[in-house]
Amino acid sequence: MRLRAIAFVVAGAALLAACDFEGGDPVQHALRDAAAARQAAALKTTEEEQATAAKRAAPVSAEGDELSRLIAARRQAVADTRALLAATTDPALKGQLTGDLKAEEGRLRALEARQATPSPN
Repeated sequence: MRLRAIAFVVAGAALLAACDFEGGDPVQHALRDAAAARQAAALKTTEEEQATAAKRAAPVSAEGDELSRLIAARRQAVADTRALLAATTDPALKGQLTGDLKAEEGRLRALEARQATPSPN
């Protein structure tokens, strides 16, 4: 009798431990999993719609987009070089920065001219 009582208590404790192993009620787990799946599906659908809308809104070719990014980077390089040139007092460094600035401005003008000419596509 005593052995049965101990076995019953141990089995009950094991059952309770198994229920609490994942944090509670299995129904709550199922509801949480279903909600997470719906959220993931909604997010994926929203991302796909945004990607499709972006493709329709910007019919720019990949080359044109890459060229625009390159021009923006060159403009930033020119602005950075001008800021360094204004901030430095070292004559040797000023000479180097002046040469760099002229080279960057030349590259920027070439890229802007390339962008201004219509592509043969």
